[in-house]
Order: sequence, then structure tokens, then C-alpha cells
Amino acid sequence: MSRSFDSEIAEIYNERFLEFGPLPEASMWFSKKRQFARFDIILNQIKSLSQKKKISVSDIGCGYGAFLEFLSERKYSHELHYYGYDVSDEVVKFCQKKYSNRASFHTGSIPVMDSDFIIMSGTFNFFPSRDYNAWRRYFYRVLNLLWSKLKCAMIFNLQISDQEKITEGGIVYSSQKEIENLCKSSFGNVSVITNPTIPKDMTFVVSKHSRS
Repeated sequence: MSRSFDSEIAEIYNERFLEFGPLPEASMWFSKKRQFARFDIILNQIKSLSQKKKISVSDIGCGYGAFLEFLSERKYSHELHYYGYDVSDEVVKFCQKKYSNRASFHTGSIPVMDSDFIIMSGTFNFFPSRDYNAWRRYFYRVLNLLWSKLKCAMIFNLQISDQEKITEGGIVYSSQKEIENLCKSSFGNVSVITNPTIPKDMTFVVSKHSRS
């Protein structure tokens, strides 16, 4: 079932990229400012958890390479091996052409190799069905597959609401408590980060080892 959802998601994002090009709207972001606010949280967590200067990052749902551009703007100085993954072959082809000398990009949603960090910014915020239970099964399955490819931590953000739902536009709103409980029971160590400039948005950091 998840494969068919991946196919539907890929078709929608392919169409949006062909319409908007490499802009936040193509990935259903409201603005570059909100997009980068999430990226700041992710980068801060990578810096906090990194115990070596040479790290690998797999970006699941990388879109048109926005996080890679963000790292360049922030002048991230550590030696970084970046791997981008997306179900949309249109954005992957774009990234392979534009960033071939800086990173590697692959079509799909599961890394082909282990990484220190696996990040997902906005990756699970859209779903092509209003069946929340179907999204939950899809989300849980992907997290478990990603966990097996992880060395240090996976970092993802979700839209949070008191009422679990998927809007008519396909935007997913989850329960913070449910997501925390899932991560604790399945993986162990989880922390939650918020930013007042992006309300209803929470970043979950699930690490292989507890923080000292």
C-alpha cells in the first residue's frame, strides 16, 4: 500500500515542480522564511549531536535541494557527505544536474546506505488521502525502515494539532503525544523542539544514544 501512496505523492510533486520550478511552492512550503526556520532547527540539532567533523546526512524528501542551498548560505564548515532522496523523479533529475559535484541524489524514500543523520523536513506533512490511519501506518513503516539505516539521529518535523486530521488539501496534523509515545516505545530517545515563529510545527529528534 505504501508503494501506491509513494506513487501518488510522486505524481503530485512532479506536477508541482514542473509548474513552479525550484521554489518553496513546489514543495508546498508557505515561504522560504518558514522553510529556513525549520532548517535552522535541524542544523542546530546536527551540530549539537555531531561528535566528529566528518558526517553523512540523508535528506528524505529533499525536493529541489533547498537544504543543501541552506547549508551553503549558513557556511556549514564540517566535512559533509550529503545524500538527497525524493520520490519525485523530476526534482531528483534537477538536483543531479545542478549539484552533481557537491552531493548525490536518488529516487526513492529509503537510503541506499547508512547515514549519521536522516532528516525529513516537511516530508510527512502531505498525504494523498484523508484517511489518517492510513497515514499513520505509512509514517510508522517508513520510520522503522529509516531507523535501520541510521547511526546517530533522525530529525523530522510535523504539523501538530489537538485534533488529528488530514485537511481537504492533504495537509496532515498529528498529535504530539502520540508521536512522542511512538518514538519512545519503538526507538527510545526522543526530544521535541518548537519555534514560536512557526506555530503548530514541531521538530522531533530521535537519537540512537541518549544525550549526556
